Amino acid sequence: MKRPFSLLFGLMGGTLTCGCSFGMFQTAHTQAPGTVSVTPGVAQVFNRIDDQAGRSTITNLGAQLGGRVGLGKRVDAGLGSFFGYGAKVDVKVNVLDPRQRLALAPRLGAGYRWERNVGLLEGGAIASYRFADHFEPYLGLTYANHWIEPEQPPGPPVPNLAARRGTGDGLLQLNLGVEIGLSEHVALLGEYGHWFPLNNDPGDFYAFIPTNVAGIALRFGRVRP
Repeated sequence: MKRPFSLLFGLMGGTLTCGCSFGMFQTAHTQAPGTVSVTPGVAQVFNRIDDQAGRSTITNLGAQLGGRVGLGKRVDAGLGSFFGYGAKVDVKVNVLDPRQRLALAPRLGAGYRWERNVGLLEGGAIASYRFADHFEPYLGLTYANHWIEPEQPPGPPVPNLAARRGTGDGLLQLNLGVEIGLSEHVALLGEYGHWFPLNNDPGDFYAFIPTNVAGIALRFGRVRP
């Protein structure tokens, strides 16, 4: 990729992050079998090109909605919004006894966004520990790869652009959060995340840049086994 296009690609990478669904908002403990929870939240996204792109605190604030259902003693599945115009699903499995305070859950997910089509495959794990019945910090690490529909940059056609490789655009996503139980059926979650770009396909005219995410959410439903 030629250097004159680096800023353009960075700006385009920033615009996609103005959608929705950036927070993980879940611990490694799985939803109790047969129960359902719903988690609405908001997230603030910020990175180094906000000023250049003319974005503000208001424009970088996005809502998101997710829900989970317990499929077994150690397995649950979730459905949530994805970049504003799409949806994603994920499944996690707590490999430890669900009655223990410590939980460790590998997870896999997939998603799709319409309006400039984006496909997603992700995999990672969450670790969390219940220090008390109402306080559970968690750490999540996920590799998320995105396949983004090519879109010619605005203006006249530009010759000699890089060919698409098909590798997608990959992010390593680190999430640090805490769940605080407010009652038997309501919990508050606060979270900070950072995105580390790992791979970029220059042929899709898009590039992620290092990005920070801070969010807060409420979880409604049965929040303890």
